[in-house]
Amino acid sequence: MSPARQADPELDRLIAEITIDAYDEDEALQAFDNAFDEDASFPLPGSVIGEDITVLSIGQANSRRELTATCTRNKRHYEIALLDITIHANPTVSRLLAAYHRWLGP
Repeated sequence: MSPARQADPELDRLIAEITIDAYDEDEALQAFDNAFDEDASFPLPGSVIGEDITVLSIGQANSRRELTATCTRNKRHYEIALLDITIHANPTVSRLLAAYHRWLGP
């Protein structure tokens, strides 16, 4: 078993709670989008490849089947895959991000 898929009942419960009403992957992705909207207070500090950024929002963009983050750095805006970002936030948002990573799988 890969380290990323080791047992983590707490994350599994969080994923189940977030996706409880989802009938397919699209609805589950929307459920994660909604969870970030409800639990995250933007802007959030973060980093991408070691560079500091500010996360302004998280959502679905351009019909991608993943969540993206609208970020700013040096007064420029970027759309970045949420998987590529480290968010330096409170424990609630950190656990939500960990659940999203786990839900997407290895």
